[in-house]
Amino acid sequence: MLAVTPARVGSKGLYKKNIRDVGGKPLIYYQLRNALESKYVDQVVLASDSQEILNIGYAHFGGKIDYVLRPEEISTDESKSEETLLFVLDTYPADIVVLLEPTNPLNKPEYIAQCIEQVLNGMDSCGCFTEDCGFFSSDEDLIERPMRQHIVPRLRETGNCWATRSVILRITNNRLGGRFGTVVIPKCDSLHLDDETDWRCIEALLPRGDYYDIRPWASNGDSDDYWGITVDPDGKIRDKSVEREDYLAQHKNIIDYVNSLDGGRVLDVGCGLGFLLSALSKKFERFGLEPNPQAAKIARKNGWVFPSTLEESGFSSNFFDVVILNHVIEHLPDPVATIQEIRRVLKPGGKLVVETPDFDCEVARRFGEKFRLLDDETHISLFSTMSLYDLLKDSLFEVERIEHPFFEQKYFTEENLLRLFDTTKVSPPCLGNVVTIYCYKK
Repeated sequence: MLAVTPARVGSKGLYKKNIRDVGGKPLIYYQLRNALESKYVDQVVLASDSQEILNIGYAHFGGKIDYVLRPEEISTDESKSEETLLFVLDTYPADIVVLLEPTNPLNKPEYIAQCIEQVLNGMDSCGCFTEDCGFFSSDEDLIERPMRQHIVPRLRETGNCWATRSVILRITNNRLGGRFGTVVIPKCDSLHLDDETDWRCIEALLPRGDYYDIRPWASNGDSDDYWGITVDPDGKIRDKSVEREDYLAQHKNIIDYVNSLDGGRVLDVGCGLGFLLSALSKKFERFGLEPNPQAAKIARKNGWVFPSTLEESGFSSNFFDVVILNHVIEHLPDPVATIQEIRRVLKPGGKLVVETPDFDCEVARRFGEKFRLLDDETHISLFSTMSLYDLLKDSLFEVERIEHPFFEQKYFTEENLLRLFDTTKVSPPCLGNVVTIYCYKK
């Protein structure tokens, strides 16, 4: 059994609706998830004319589904879904093919199974319908019009799901060709997304269980402060509001620089809880990568945040206008490969900001192993200002400027002084402790 979700990038009614956020997920997510949860479907394919859509699908489902870049000639406003089904069947042959349009996110796996069962039991094709009493005929007697409850309901095609024998599809070029069956579903599950009104209705109807809630924080009942309370993976409730403000103060140089740019797509590699993304201007389409799945869920409030590494993300070439690598490169086993991958996904002239501890600074040389940043076992790739500069130059980036931001900020807060007296590890605000390099792709 093959399930296909076609998703064009062009949409005249709603811009990029197939990847627009609805209920905390891109629209394509729901039908792909339904297909994976259906008991009869063996293979799921996302077919699109847009590499961006395929990348977003991959970020959510990885190798669980297959991805097909469909040609432009079957991706126009006049193209029929049957053309995409036949195109996919040429590569992924199957006896029965299921069409799942992304614009019906309220569909359910059991409706898919019921359509397939009717085909398995002798029908050539089957689709989802709902009862509708709202039809009007100009021939009606307007004086003796029947009451709604006395009208015999008619069936209206919903678009939730179609299942068709592949041989019938090839003969008739129709997803409801031959002898077709019907699966009648509740009206509340049949809403088709075409405009903003539909969008608001679907947002209201989407289930709100744990599966859909991608913001796993605890509420104290009175506070609506997203950053105030969060839940650690072990279930411990922690106050993150102070941590966020401290983080934003430390990285104000990066935030101000990025916000001074013209906008576009920005990627924060290793975005953590999304603090930096939260401070970026709304003129940016914000993306983040965070390998910690719990942190990635929390960060999703601030953009398209995926629980993966850059190498696993599958973004298309020349996709981003800005990439941020903020205190990440020192944790990477192969920073050269990561910089090359960043170069691939950046547009020509795209900006890269890298910030990392400078392990050849005065404090590191004076205190040696007592230098706190050197003692961190997760710091496996150690850079000096010059070695990082050389890596970026050798990777065909043009360096615009170099900063040492810790020297320019207030550091001896009460919290930091207490930490300093409570440990033998030191990291005072000496020039060069941390280096920030701003560059662009040649």
